[in-house]
Amino acid sequence: MPEPSDPMTVLAAAAAQVHELYQSYVDAGFTEQQALELTKAVLIAGVGGAS
Repeated sequence: MPEPSDPMTVLAAAAAQVHELYQSYVDAGFTEQQALELTKAVLIAGVGGAS
């Protein structure tokens, strides 16, 4: 009998990690806008520095 599929897809897991990164910046004292910009910078760097 096949195992049940994991309800957490790869994309959902990645989104949860991005949110955790963003929330960590906010918790560290950055404003929400600063946290968003920092998170965007991390994501852009992760995809090869696309402009």
